[in-house]
Amino acid sequence: MALAIALTIAAVPPLAYGVASYQLLNGKIQFIADMQAARVSKYIYAHEALWQYQKLRLTELVELHTASSVEIEQRIIDSKGKLVLTVGPFPGALQLQASAPIRVAEKTIGNLVVASPFTQKSLELLLLGIFTSFLGAFAYFGRAIPMRKLERAVRQIENARDVLARRSAQLNEAQHLGKIGDWSYNFGELDVYWADEIYNLLSYQPDTFRPTRDAVMNLYKEGGATRLLDVQAEVIRYGVVRSIDVPVQRGDGTIGHFAVTTKLRTDSDGRKTGIYGTIQDVTDRKTAAEQLEKLAFHDPLTGLANRTLFHRRIDDVFARSKRTGELGALLLLDLDRFKDVNDTLGHAVGDALLVKVAHLLARTLGNAHFVARLGGDEFAILLEGVTGMEECERIAAEIVTVISGMTVLDRVEVTVGTSIGIALIPDHGTTSTDLLRNADLALYRAKEEGRGRFKVFESGMDEAVQEKVALALDLRNALANDEGLSVHYQPQIDLSTGRVISYEALIRWNHSERGNISPGVFIPIAESSHLICDLGYWILRQSARQAKQWLDEGVPAPAIAVNVSAAQIWNSDLVSDVSSVLDETGLPPELLCLELTESLLVDQNETRVRSVLKSLKQLGVSLALDDFGTGYSSLGYLTQLPFDKLKIDRIFIDRAPESERAIELLRGIIALGRGLGMTTIAEGAEQQQEIALLQELGCDQVQGFVYARPVPPNEAIAFALRLDANVLAAKIKDQQSPRAATAQA
Repeated sequence: MALAIALTIAAVPPLAYGVASYQLLNGKIQFIADMQAARVSKYIYAHEALWQYQKLRLTELVELHTASSVEIEQRIIDSKGKLVLTVGPFPGALQLQASAPIRVAEKTIGNLVVASPFTQKSLELLLLGIFTSFLGAFAYFGRAIPMRKLERAVRQIENARDVLARRSAQLNEAQHLGKIGDWSYNFGELDVYWADEIYNLLSYQPDTFRPTRDAVMNLYKEGGATRLLDVQAEVIRYGVVRSIDVPVQRGDGTIGHFAVTTKLRTDSDGRKTGIYGTIQDVTDRKTAAEQLEKLAFHDPLTGLANRTLFHRRIDDVFARSKRTGELGALLLLDLDRFKDVNDTLGHAVGDALLVKVAHLLARTLGNAHFVARLGGDEFAILLEGVTGMEECERIAAEIVTVISGMTVLDRVEVTVGTSIGIALIPDHGTTSTDLLRNADLALYRAKEEGRGRFKVFESGMDEAVQEKVALALDLRNALANDEGLSVHYQPQIDLSTGRVISYEALIRWNHSERGNISPGVFIPIAESSHLICDLGYWILRQSARQAKQWLDEGVPAPAIAVNVSAAQIWNSDLVSDVSSVLDETGLPPELLCLELTESLLVDQNETRVRSVLKSLKQLGVSLALDDFGTGYSSLGYLTQLPFDKLKIDRIFIDRAPESERAIELLRGIIALGRGLGMTTIAEGAEQQQEIALLQELGCDQVQGFVYARPVPPNEAIAFALRLDANVLAAKIKDQQSPRAATAQA
């Protein structure tokens, strides 16, 4: 008995102290490892890219416990076992370690290891063992047992238990912050054990909700119960650890997303007795992931699908069409003159217009068809399960009608229109590349034919477009090298004197291989390939040089008229261009007339037009409104914009002498121009009867084949000189006729 007491005195205190010290220190560093791993995981989740190299920020995160009473070393090791970061002093050879996984999106990407020195505790344990051994020896030999040491050891054990309790409370708090709760289930039992935190997470009360296995499984929605049971069956069968995200109905009726982790529980004999694990609220993470997916596959401005999602969807349509024979179609559209809106009204209005168009498309098509914004003002529509071409054309026509027209954006009126190219699936392409190319070719043709319309792809469009692309490239080279381009001049005749008063400059192109190419062919190509501004500047410069040369040579009436494209006003600094040309050539501005068509005012607001025309007038040039009556069909701008001349289109002159209605219409136009103080010029006259009628109605000037076609500069001057000579001869003859009559009398 005495020996047993002595052995108890010698062994129990050191053993109890060692166990308590180990549990205390191990619990503390394990808690630190768990907390630090959670902090690092949360940081990496928000900054996952190249996290291993963000050592300064990681150091700041893990230095939280370096001021603790226990000196610790913290190490971060990546999933490949590579040491990423070390913080704190080396704990020595005799140390305790605790490790916690660093997990991001259910994936372990590394571990955080905490190490604490155990040398001091070992020495204390050794000394205590020596001391209690002496006490045991004294007790064995009948000596007094030092009760105070024994009581101190007991108090240390109690203190250790208190510390462990506090650490457990801290771990519970960490679970609360991490929205994690524990659960377990023993095979054969009716109820599932839920920790208090699960009740809090799911908004259920322990006194009103009994977590039976069936009741718990009924909480998993959208097939979540079936998927969870499959996972748990795998855990039970193979002893692995599995986690799955499932939607769960909370007590307040809302649906949240939770990660359920399942592990297998066995007894000491290795028999399977149950399963246990955790449930964590990942609703915020799920929402963030959905938002990231939306950003990845949807246009942030309009909310429509983006190009990436469009290509995924079109691949699905091809696969379904190949499998079932279902018909489909791609409608490729962009907005007519959208660039002009951006340039004149600003990108904010342009963005608002894109959003408006997206809403119109979504409202028109509903959920029946797929709509995407491919970029800029380009949209794509996938029609699925259509019955044929007629349905595609009906939908395209409806879209053109819905989008076309005037709309108000932030108190600014914008006129918008659209052109559409249609390609059928699978007739016009069996791959997305072919289908997009053919729809783009059809869109190109729709724009060529006047915009605001749709066009279905036809075989041969590809060759036609390639031909125009080749011509556009040759035209660009001709401009760059100043080869093959020339300016011809068509005289404008003063009907009151019968003499040439000015010349209209008209460009000609003699291609090195194709010969003379009609302006009706290459001018539209220049407009569609954005060469029209460069071409317009080249004509302006060449014509001004020619007029200045004529002026220096003493040629009569060297005034020149140059056509200006609407694109030169919207897409270039026309005022600066005209000013620089006048400065370069020295041509007096009053000898230059700029002719602008009514189409300038279509689809645009007047503010920019009025500003540009006012600035041009300040330079001293004159302005002519060309092709009057064929475009804008509004008279209001005639009183508001500073035009000097009114050019009457040939449709009002052709065969006018044969129709009283045509004569009255022509009379009204001429009277309108004269009433506004504008010079009237009739273009396209081809018969002497038309000239006589224009003279009778009081038209000021005429231009047409009845006098002369556009010719090179030397021929234009020769014609003017011949006409002057004829006029002079006629005057001399008229003057001599009365004298001859008098002499005969």
